[in-house]
Amino acid sequence: MRHWNAACLSECRTPVTNEWHSSPAMQISPLYVVTQRRDLAARYATTTRQWLVARTTYRRLHEAPVKNITALRDAARRLDQLERGRAALLRDLKALAD
Repeated sequence: MRHWNAACLSECRTPVTNEWHSSPAMQISPLYVVTQRRDLAARYATTTRQWLVARTTYRRLHEAPVKNITALRDAARRLDQLERGRAALLRDLKALAD
């Protein structure tokens, strides 16, 4: 058995135990995986629709003859947030497919 501090007297030694690895691995239910996939797929579809709207808004603002810099910056920020969200959801969907 290992101790926190080997130089310490035997009375003050605290054994180190790893509770996380002492039990067998938990099994994940197939129903749980299917439910998670459906939830992530629905969230991905919603985020994709929002991303398409944000992209159209950004393009319209960018192509306008007189640019509203504040609105353009906000639209770019929103588009970036949605792109990162879509990428994260897609990674999670791929992870559940494995």
